[in-house]
Amino acid sequence: MAKITPVFRVFDYAKAIEFYVGWLGCKIDWEHRPEGQPFYMRLSIQGVGFDLSEHHGECSPGGRFTIEDFQGLTEYHQQLLDKQYKYNRPGLERVEWDNATLEMTVIDPFSNRIIFNEKT
Repeated sequence: MAKITPVFRVFDYAKAIEFYVGWLGCKIDWEHRPEGQPFYMRLSIQGVGFDLSEHHGECSPGGRFTIEDFQGLTEYHQQLLDKQYKYNRPGLERVEWDNATLEMTVIDPFSNRIIFNEKT
């Protein structure tokens, strides 16, 4: 089956690493960082891959994607809160249209959003 790889526009390597790797716990699958040029990298969490790009014109900031069926969302949410990241303290709630689905939204330093959800 074909797959889609979302791309988020970002503006600062250190802030991106702090947020995605340090706080969310994403893994860097690969990165391209030529000296003096914008970077591009692939990250993943629970096997879901997505890209970050510092390249002008690659995409617009303020994108959003959903990771469905995220395993252990309640525990993951608590792990994030326990890290006391000062820029983001996401909530966890049941969605209005399906009481069996929990959802958490995080917003990165560049106004991109990831929505995590899990059927309970």
